[in-house]
Amino acid sequence: MRVPTQFRRAAWLSTYLLLVVMMVGTLPTPLYPLYATQLGLSPFVVTLVFASYALAILFKLMVFGRLSDLLGRRAVLGLGLGLTFASLLSFLLWPTLAGLFVGRILSGMAVGLMVGATTAYLSELLSNRSLAALISSLSNMSGLGLGALLSGWVAESAAQPLHASYIALLFMLLPGLLLPWLPETVIYGGTRPPLRLQRLRIPSEMRQAFMAVAMSVLCGFSFLGLFAALAGRFLAIGLHHSGLLLSGGIVFLTFCSAAIGQLLVLRLSPRRVVPVGVWLLPLALACVWLAFHFASLSLFLGGAVLGGMGAGMVLRAGLGLVTMLSPADRIAEVSSGFFVAAYLGLIVPVVGVGLLLSVWDMSSTIGLFGALVTILVIFSSRAVLGLGPAPGLPIAVGGE
Repeated sequence: MRVPTQFRRAAWLSTYLLLVVMMVGTLPTPLYPLYATQLGLSPFVVTLVFASYALAILFKLMVFGRLSDLLGRRAVLGLGLGLTFASLLSFLLWPTLAGLFVGRILSGMAVGLMVGATTAYLSELLSNRSLAALISSLSNMSGLGLGALLSGWVAESAAQPLHASYIALLFMLLPGLLLPWLPETVIYGGTRPPLRLQRLRIPSEMRQAFMAVAMSVLCGFSFLGLFAALAGRFLAIGLHHSGLLLSGGIVFLTFCSAAIGQLLVLRLSPRRVVPVGVWLLPLALACVWLAFHFASLSLFLGGAVLGGMGAGMVLRAGLGLVTMLSPADRIAEVSSGFFVAAYLGLIVPVVGVGLLLSVWDMSSTIGLFGALVTILVIFSSRAVLGLGPAPGLPIAVGGE
């Protein structure tokens, strides 16, 4: 079925806008060492600032999970762009700890709104739910990587490093002014459905399987969060390398590896992919620990690639597995629970590492973190392999 030209253009623009909004999620990452110096922030406080972003996404998942079904896709995309604009202004005009928290919370809310609404919008524009979810997922990871890279590059060459990247993103939001001219795909002739809290009750028949996969994706996102929050500190303190561009480049490498990891498993059995992907995480953390021990940037880069790919594989295959095991009328609920586990991985472990870095050296902290991840990986991989045969992955990240 041929997609009308108007719909194709709307799909391109909405994908671009999602990419830009995702970039804001990692825009401050290379700048955290500058903020830490200027504002006197400890590693623990930096991880709290980072975690506020994930908390905002969780809040959106729980409270406004189906807002675009109620208000329409364009309205929610517009709300997401407005929150992104406000978050950039907060970073730009309020360079204090409070301003950082406000900016991160606003950008987290924007991401939570944009990802779900864009995925649904693309599925309606393209009449292909799997393709829409894949585009959304790749835009998600690519945007997070590009945000850190752009921020590091611009900040390294700018006279005002704490302002330049935010100004650049404000200009990149300008195509959003075309949003009112995009076609709306949600039109109600009668009463609109009520807005309800998203339920997260997991069906009893799949609870054990869900917990195994949830542990896996929590480990994957904890690795991504670790690099997104502390890459600059790892480089400066652990490896004695400085440079905003290098810091942003490593975060870019990590998230692009996650995107590649998703592409590599398109046709593979999720029951096989999840254990392979999750075992890449302790291997990656071992590389990071050895990198600190030998002051090796190459080992650190290798760890970033391995961990990113593992996280991407677990994200895609894990979601495919839980949706296959879920009753048809509970897929949305189970998928939301899956993403709650994922974003908890951006909060609890990362904040814990930040707290430990305040009292321990970097090598010991990563060693303990790696040991805990390995324990979770052993349990989760054994449980997933014990689920029995599973067909190939039928859907893309984002759910159907």
